[in-house]
Amino acid sequence: MDDPAASKKQPASSSADSSAIYTTITTTPTANLSINVLGLALVCVTPMALGFVYGFDIGSTSFVLALLLKAGGADGGGGSEIVWWSHLTSLQQGLFVSALSLGALIGSHLMILEWCTKNIGRRLELQVAAALYLVGSMINIASGTLLQSSHNEFGFCALFLGRTLFGIGVGLVMHGAPAYLAEMCPPQIRGAVVSAKETVIVSGIVVGYAVGNWISASTSSSSSSSSSYSQQQEGHLASWTQIYVFKVVLLEVPFFLLTFCIPRSMRWLIYNGYRKEAEQSMRFLYKSSSNSSSTTTTNDSSNNNNKDDDISVAFDKLAKQIEETTEASSPSPSFSNEQANNMSNLLSKENRPALVASMGLIVFQQVSGQPSLLSYTTLLFEQAGWGGNASVLTSIFMMCMSTSTVLFVDKVGRKPLLKLCCCVMMGASLVLCICYWYMTTAAASNTAASNATLDNTVEMTELSSRFRWIVLIAVFLYIGGYQIGFGPLTWCIASEVFPLSIRGKAMALGVEVNYLLSFLVVFVLPILQTALGWAPIFAVFSCLSALGYWFVDHYVPETKGLTLEQIQKKLLPERMASINSLDHDHDDDDESPSETTRLIPT
Repeated sequence: MDDPAASKKQPASSSADSSAIYTTITTTPTANLSINVLGLALVCVTPMALGFVYGFDIGSTSFVLALLLKAGGADGGGGSEIVWWSHLTSLQQGLFVSALSLGALIGSHLMILEWCTKNIGRRLELQVAAALYLVGSMINIASGTLLQSSHNEFGFCALFLGRTLFGIGVGLVMHGAPAYLAEMCPPQIRGAVVSAKETVIVSGIVVGYAVGNWISASTSSSSSSSSSYSQQQEGHLASWTQIYVFKVVLLEVPFFLLTFCIPRSMRWLIYNGYRKEAEQSMRFLYKSSSNSSSTTTTNDSSNNNNKDDDISVAFDKLAKQIEETTEASSPSPSFSNEQANNMSNLLSKENRPALVASMGLIVFQQVSGQPSLLSYTTLLFEQAGWGGNASVLTSIFMMCMSTSTVLFVDKVGRKPLLKLCCCVMMGASLVLCICYWYMTTAAASNTAASNATLDNTVEMTELSSRFRWIVLIAVFLYIGGYQIGFGPLTWCIASEVFPLSIRGKAMALGVEVNYLLSFLVVFVLPILQTALGWAPIFAVFSCLSALGYWFVDHYVPETKGLTLEQIQKKLLPERMASINSLDHDHDDDDESPSETTRLIPT
């Protein structure tokens, strides 16, 4: 009954199986290769280390701002003219905090530009980001040392410039790190590695809190023992600049040097025609397997003397697969460099499923409220009767939940974890909505009944005591649910679903959308909280989490265990099937994979 010819062209064709859309890309080229552990460690650690610096800056910045304000307000008298930050305005405080987001927007937008897309590879992008980290922090140190005089108008300008340059580096890291990890890591651990980037950022936040708290505490103790105002100012001067000195010496300099110890992305090199360097990049990550070498020697006697022949064969297969998937993602059957790098290709019908899946996740990641809510957890806990220690415990809990995602993402899959994330956040936000509604109503009733009896007061206290524990648990679940799914997996999927020809531009657009939405939500949230209160806000978050579940179920593909090329075949089944049918016509010729032409002419 079955047509042999049809089964040859579409060996996995089945309407009941979602994997039926795979045609010729059914095996992983590197499946028979052994992983070079040291090479894999360098490839993974370097991008993550730059993410750790980003997290450290998030955690330590709150202490820098607090020490700036404390130094400026240490004396209400004439001594306030000693340093420029002694009269820091609210506008300058806002510019100091928002400079990082501004820089990240600039950095992500740069990677959308045509020249950057064509000429800047993933490794170079990470090197530039690390250099911007270093330069920005050194300018910040200079603003508090060389330019500390209150009569020097360049003091705050230098601080703002340094923060902006650091932010540009953050934008490049958030764009380049996921793309580099996705293009270099073996498919069986790719999800865990890319997701671990979020865990490393959270770890940096925890360390930033710890270092900032340590320096702040030591400064406060030394300043309290100082008799004169000038001595107190010197103590605060040493403290907030010491945070940046710590970051430069122990983090940014070593990590900048580390970026020169890794190869360029082998997939980016193949796409741009650097085949020899691309093969060397593969050899950095893999080593020859004795079993596969013997098999290859039997099948191809011309390569008997090459002990790494299986790596060469795997490289040629990967190059051919990249050529096929890149051609399928181009807006016309005849692939060209101009079409691949044109912005219209990103918006084309062929790439629409990937665009919808990735940008939709980025939108839900921000409108779910958790990233913005982190800035207001202290207010939430204080309203519920908890102190600042609850915020520290929250950051530690975030790190633990992100770690659990890393452990299970390549076993359970992306979609199940994202669905679990939406369910947990929906339930937790609904509980928070009810709790704050009850607390607000109870507080209003207590205020109205000014002549309340002692029994009513005791009852109100017991009610608040119960709710404070419920709020604590619900906030932990809300944040934990985010770290299960949206936090680590959004950028994991965004780095996987786009074709190589537009991955850099697509990731840059995603980072830009991410920081734009983050700025808008952070800006609107306190306004809504003042006007409506927390209860309606959490009700909206609950509805958005439910909508996120529906979106994940309908538009997000499962990418567990698939190579990047297999994912493209999953998103482009019709286009790939037509190309593969043409390729099968030439299969009988048994042409050597090494004859695969370069995708872009020199």
